[in-house]
Amino acid sequence: MGLTLTCCTNIFFSNLTWRRGSLLFLIAYSLLPSIAQAVPSFARQTGAECAACHTVYPELTPFGRQFKLRGYTLGELNAENSPTGKLPIAALLQISRTETAQTNTPGAMPSDFPNDRKTLVQAAGLYYAGKITDNAGALVQYSYNGFEKRWAVEMADIRYANSLKLSNGKEFLYGVTLSNSPTITDPYNSTSMWGFPYSSTAEVMPIQGPIIDMALASKVAGPGVYALYNDWLYAEVAAYRTTNTGALRPLGLGNWSKTANVVDGYAPYWRVAVQREIDGKHSLSLGAFGLDANVFPGNNTSGGTDRFRDYGLDGQYQYIADEHIFSLQGRYTKEQQTRSESFATMAASNLNNDLASLKLGGNYYFKRQYGIRTQYFKTTGSSDTNLYNMGGMGTPVMGSINANPETSGWVNELVYLPLPNTTLSLRYTSYSMFNGASTNYDGNGRNAKDNNSIYLLARILF
Repeated sequence: MGLTLTCCTNIFFSNLTWRRGSLLFLIAYSLLPSIAQAVPSFARQTGAECAACHTVYPELTPFGRQFKLRGYTLGELNAENSPTGKLPIAALLQISRTETAQTNTPGAMPSDFPNDRKTLVQAAGLYYAGKITDNAGALVQYSYNGFEKRWAVEMADIRYANSLKLSNGKEFLYGVTLSNSPTITDPYNSTSMWGFPYSSTAEVMPIQGPIIDMALASKVAGPGVYALYNDWLYAEVAAYRTTNTGALRPLGLGNWSKTANVVDGYAPYWRVAVQREIDGKHSLSLGAFGLDANVFPGNNTSGGTDRFRDYGLDGQYQYIADEHIFSLQGRYTKEQQTRSESFATMAASNLNNDLASLKLGGNYYFKRQYGIRTQYFKTTGSSDTNLYNMGGMGTPVMGSINANPETSGWVNELVYLPLPNTTLSLRYTSYSMFNGASTNYDGNGRNAKDNNSIYLLARILF
């Protein structure tokens, strides 16, 4: 079962160098904007508090979902209150530190933990966030990634939206998008792009996850269309292609796209959901999604491809009151893999593999200032010796002696917001299984709990 928050706190004080962690928060706090009223460009445009659109960033409220679906166009930017005039520009700064429980197990190398125990500027950059025309707007983030040491368009969601009244009196809201990641256009916080945990860490990551879970983020881009009928039924379809070449290259990582997951042709993505708001405090959504991608293994585009077919179910519940905010999110993803090229080149032992991912969690915030976030996660899938264990040779830290991707554990996070647009958080990730085993999972004596990690984050939006 999950660790209690008391346990997380005890581990923090016993395992983390407290002075360095405190210094991280002090540095971040000293960088806060001197004017407390300074808020991101969306809030300046709508004239509303950040709380109108978000419970706590990036979780959207019902109004926030409407604002997004209507093309980020509601309201009019007040140039007198904006440091950038009529341009809807906002800025981001994230400072973080990750400490993994063990970095000196047999066979482990410093290269296995390149950003561990380093205080980093994890992200720094600018947003274009707001209206372009009366019916078009955008959320585009161009920033520096401190883990990968590069500048790129990390997020792009550019959309046109309009609506009409049908003969039965119901509203039909529709739109067109251009985006650079499957699920980035989603208005809910139960799919991968906007689901908890809301920021990545420098921890050791499991050997395999569904490709729809951020594996294509900023590496693909493409157009889509969506509609919302009667504020109840939502549907979306899109088609993504790699951004390493062509007209879509400015929306991705450029040459960095060649390092992983180059898609052959277009990868179709679909999404449906039903939603309901009750009594102004409760809201609920239930949905399904899918992605079909042919990917060049090793990015050797002169060879064949492996096919990944993802489909899943998700749901979200929110309770929003003046002082108390509570939400639940869940997602189950099933992936079918046809490893045609990998099987032909003996990079995979099986022609067909499957993978399943389950994530269940919840958030609680008091007065939008103090919060607790938690999530249980579990990944299961086919065993494949060549794919996961290099033909039985074993790989320290990252390998799987059982050639199996099964991984499970908990993420627990404490959150404090000294200002509405400033978040300080402390996260503890614990593993009960990692890459197929709880003990000696890599064949070199490393245990799942050795990958437990503590993550400190200071995020400022202004």
